[in-house]
Amino acid sequence: MLLFFLGLTGTAVGGGTKNVSEVLPEVKLPVPGNETHKKYLGLTGKAGESFTLADIQADILLIELFSMYCPFCQHEAPLVNDLYARTEMVSKTGPVVKIIGLGASNTQFEVEYFAETYDVTFPLFPDKDMSMYHALGGAGTPTFIGCRLQGDSRKIVLRRSGGFMSADDFLKKLINYADL
Repeated sequence: MLLFFLGLTGTAVGGGTKNVSEVLPEVKLPVPGNETHKKYLGLTGKAGESFTLADIQADILLIELFSMYCPFCQHEAPLVNDLYARTEMVSKTGPVVKIIGLGASNTQFEVEYFAETYDVTFPLFPDKDMSMYHALGGAGTPTFIGCRLQGDSRKIVLRRSGGFMSADDFLKKLINYADL
């Protein structure tokens, strides 16, 4: 089991942000039961119904692939929370940027525990079977995947394996790569 989690976190130290242009795969998630999360994502379905990443009402979507057991994810959580706060500020006057987290090999209990322990207020979803992680081309945890959702252009524009040093710099890079 330890080797499995070391494999998930193996690329976290190296890191590197890449500007890419890839088709956003169709990943289905359950509509959150938490009304605040549902409103944040701009969803109208009933709790438990399915939605796709492209249904999220945003110009830019940032997906964090994390694991409750990943020490790098735990260490990075305060910086990701800072990034979330900055996306909320930017979204008031610039492109609308939303963040979600996918818990690689995590259950609902584990993602809720992570959210409570590290004060994460953006939506986190379990990915127990890692199907979403693999569909998105996960390469360790944490991994950040930036997606442009504006208009007909539904594509991945940024990949970053590992943490980042500055929430402000990372957000600027994400917006620049989305070309908005």
